[in-house]
Amino acid sequence: MSKIRLGLIGVGGIMNGAHIPGYLGCNDCEITAIADVKPEALKRTGDRLGIPEKFRFTDYRDLLTCGEIDAVDIATPNDVHVPIALAALDAGFPVSVEKPIGMDFPESVALLKKSKDTGLPVFVCFSWRYKTLPRYMKKIVDDGEIGRLYHIYIKCIKDSGLWKGRRLEWRFQEKRASSGVLCDLGSHMFDMIRFLGEKFESIFCSRGIIIKSRQLEDSDEWGEVTTDDWSNVICHLKSGIDATVTLSRCATNEKDTIEFYLIGEKGSLRFVYENGSQHLYRCTGEDMINNTFREIEPPAGFVVGGQSRSYIDLLNGNPDKYASEITEGVRSQAAVDAAKLSSQLGRMVTIRELYESAGVQCMED
Repeated sequence: MSKIRLGLIGVGGIMNGAHIPGYLGCNDCEITAIADVKPEALKRTGDRLGIPEKFRFTDYRDLLTCGEIDAVDIATPNDVHVPIALAALDAGFPVSVEKPIGMDFPESVALLKKSKDTGLPVFVCFSWRYKTLPRYMKKIVDDGEIGRLYHIYIKCIKDSGLWKGRRLEWRFQEKRASSGVLCDLGSHMFDMIRFLGEKFESIFCSRGIIIKSRQLEDSDEWGEVTTDDWSNVICHLKSGIDATVTLSRCATNEKDTIEFYLIGEKGSLRFVYENGSQHLYRCTGEDMINNTFREIEPPAGFVVGGQSRSYIDLLNGNPDKYASEITEGVRSQAAVDAAKLSSQLGRMVTIRELYESAGVQCMED
């Protein structure tokens, strides 16, 4: 069987750090073309992968017409996710796109419609659902081992907004990113709530900016930061419980921490990621008397292939049953937009409001 030829658009840190390593571990795909607006990024990635010069493009449209690709992976700034994805679908290529899929909910709906019209899949890179311990956590929940959920607490905090000398890149500009940690980190966390089987009813959000100005990327001048450094979100779910999501990129004492803490009628689960180290803990049965959490590991044979593997399996017609396609991307985008609107209006915003304003049927019913 011939290998799937991939065209990568946007070969910065996320593509090189999260996407490419997975593809290189798949024996049924190959990276045949790359595109990026930055020549230095093209050279760095192209040289590493051995991509011929004639298949390195500064304009993604040239990649789409080069004749050497079967599918596309997009990891660009947020403001061009959807325009590039729409062009790729129009050119006849299935798409993988980084989260959040769009700048706003209407953009994500437009991509959903295009995917349906063309019959081509759009894979969304919600990376946490492709990792072993979160997926094992889901199995435990689905198997009823901790019973009905009472509480969901999610924390995703980093120090990335405090890196010395970090300039006013696109992530700090609302016109290019839409929001800050709310969409960058929150979209992942909202997807995890969905991944655990919950549906959104309404959302309340408070957010703010700590580092209010940064030096421009190409000059000594300084500019205003217009995207949130922190967001605290309360998600009221269809099941009647709340999920509390805490987001920050200005944690002075934690480099990179993610926690999923589930409390149920029969016990609790806690997944903790700290600076690359991942652990899953369970408190059930007699351990509940003394609130004792014991570290657990998946059973032998519990295999998760990873995000890139999941995309390739989807393209090969053998989709992972938990693969996130465009519908899940739209649901996460609705939560992001509801949170953003809530912070602007100072009130709880229902998910239904987002769907009604876009003139589409609510997918959370």
